[in-house]
Order: sequence, then structure tokens, then C-alpha cells
Amino acid sequence: MRRILLTVTLAAGLALAAPAARASGFLVYDLSGEAIGRASAVTAETREPAANWFNPAALAYLEGTNVAAGAVVISARSYFTPADGGAQTSSERGNFVLPTIYAQTKLGERLALGLGIYSAFGIGLEWPNDWHGRESAISASLQTVSFNPNVAVSVDEHWSFAAGFDAIRSTVDFQNGLPSIVGGQVRLVGGAWGYGFNAAALFRALPDRLHIGLSYRSRVKLSYDGRADFQPGNPDFSRALPDQPGHADITLPDIISVGLIGRPTRTLSLGLDVNTVLWSTYDHIPIDFSSAPDRTLNPQGQTALTFRGGVDVALPLGVHARGGLIYDQGAIPGSGISPALPDSDRFDLTAGLGYERGFFKADLGYMLVLFLPVDAKGGVESPEGRYITHAELFGLTVGAHF
Repeated sequence: MRRILLTVTLAAGLALAAPAARASGFLVYDLSGEAIGRASAVTAETREPAANWFNPAALAYLEGTNVAAGAVVISARSYFTPADGGAQTSSERGNFVLPTIYAQTKLGERLALGLGIYSAFGIGLEWPNDWHGRESAISASLQTVSFNPNVAVSVDEHWSFAAGFDAIRSTVDFQNGLPSIVGGQVRLVGGAWGYGFNAAALFRALPDRLHIGLSYRSRVKLSYDGRADFQPGNPDFSRALPDQPGHADITLPDIISVGLIGRPTRTLSLGLDVNTVLWSTYDHIPIDFSSAPDRTLNPQGQTALTFRGGVDVALPLGVHARGGLIYDQGAIPGSGISPALPDSDRFDLTAGLGYERGFFKADLGYMLVLFLPVDAKGGVESPEGRYITHAELFGLTVGAHF
């Protein structure tokens, strides 16, 4: 009986970690309609208040007051084929919305204040209740909202610097299957606040012609307090599996971005960015329960690079046409892959349109995410087998300048 209870506890611990793993391995970096169309190669750009997220130092070169609101809609589905050659299983198509709000205002010639409210981490995935890997995950949902005030200062027409504070609220809600001898499932719900900071610099070597940007966002520790609701299918285990509190500490990664913007002509803008994301903060996860044995999970997260290239062409009548390409390294090795995080290397193709007239601005972006197949190994975080994921992003941002 004790061995079975230990197995059940470990399954609950896996569930408690899974959604945050999904957020860590599925950072949604592309948080504006314009940026999506340009593959988010905008670290050195000075066009929109979404710089609160991409590079707050650019806020110092936006004139007047600028506000923007919108959303990124993500649609994703994963497929799993067991290593033993069994039938393929697909998750439900997950559709979720990440809202964004950005604001900026100048205070004098050199000082600017900014605020970003956005969801940079968020995922939803649901597998069939009776699928092969139900003990690893049936459903996983994580939601976050970040509040990010920033201050930017321009030294002269070439240099600007910025600093900001991050407050992140996160909630999780997910279900795992219990071992077959027990039957049923366990549901875990929890929440956490986390805090961090960000800093940025912008060098306009040739103002409005050639810019170089650097942005850093600190790691953020999320200490989830939650409750496990055990629902065993076998009534003989009801007393042995009481509902109980649980706690897990997960650290979201540092993000370092370097970017270059070049405008060879007045109507053509080219961008190149490199993001370094220190997923190594997601190397191990301690899990504590009030009465069950404590556990430590080892997803073995590792630092990953993302390479971005984008183009913006200004057309007549205030229209902009955009496109881009992204290569994004996977952050989790095969031994750490789970149904809640079928992470892998991927290529992204982007396109977008923008329109500006007077004080009004609207941007629409689209991204097709092409995940490469990835094999789950070891049978710890997931059954052994191959995952393939398909995803699309749609971004819409509407803004105004005063």
C-alpha cells in the first residue's frame, strides 16, 4: 500500500510542475500585432509602446503620449505516437487569448514613463481522459498577468537607458490520472505572485537609420501554494488519499535580447534579433506536500537561443507590409519532455499588415509555428514515444498617439 501511495504522490507532484514547465518552455515572446508580423525582431525599434516589453529604452524616443491595446490568440494541438507502435493520440485543440495593454508618455525632453500589462506565459492543453499517458497529464492550464512599469531616459539623440519592475500573478489548474490500480484522477489548483526587474539600452548610431538595442529581464521565482483534490476510482483508496495542500517553487528564466534595426531607405526597415533564454532555471523542481513524502523533479531545462529576422515595407496610404522568419531552439531534452510540455526546436513563418492615419494605428500579425518531431525518453515525465505539435498565433494591436 505504501508503495502505491508513493507512486500517487509522485504523480501529483508531476502534475503540480507540469503547467509551469509548459509556461517556461512555451514563453510567448511575440506580444504585439506589429511585432508578430516582423518576427519580433524589434529590440532596436522605436515605433510603438509595446517597447515596454521588447526594449523599454526605446520609450524615450516616442513623442507625446502613446497607448495601445490588443491580444495574441494562440491555437495549438499536439500528437503523440507510442514508441511501441500503438495508435496515435491527439490533444484537444487549445485556443487561448493573451491580452496586452501598453502606455507611454514623455515628461520633458529626456524622460519617459511606460507601463505594460500583458501575459507572456500562458498555455492550455487537454488530452483524452483515457489516453496512454493519463498518469503524466490529462489537462494543464496556466495563466499569468504581468504588471511592468518602466522609466526611460535619453542621454542625447544617440543613447537611452531604461529600468523597470515586474510583478507577475500566476494561477494553475490541471488534472492527472492516478495509477491504474487506484483509478480516477487528481486535480490541483494553485496560485503565486513573483517579482523581478528589467533593464535596457538603445544606441541610435544613425538616428532613425541604424539602431542597436539590448534588453534584459530577470528570472522570477513563483512559489505556488495549491491544493490536491484526489478522486480515486477505487473506493478502497479514499481514506488513504485525503485532499491536502501542496507547494512548489518554480523559477521563470532570465531573457537577454540583442537587436539591430537598419533602414537602407525611408520605406524599408530590416531587423535582426537574438534572444538568449536561461531555461536552466527550470533544472529541478522541489515539491512539498503536507503529509505525503516530498519530491524533486528534474526536467533538466537548458539555455536556448532564438534567431529572428524581419522586414517592414511602408506602402502608400499609410499601409505597411511585413514578414519574417524565426528559428527557436527547444529548451527541454528528451528525458524531460512531458505531455504538458512537448517542447522541440521549431521554425516560425510570420506575416503582417499595418495601417496608420493621423493619431490612429492598427496592426495585424500572423505566425505559423512548425515544431520538429521530438522523442520523449526514459518514461519518467512521459510515456516513451514521439510528439508533434502544430500551432498558430494571431495578433491584433490598436493604438493611438496624442
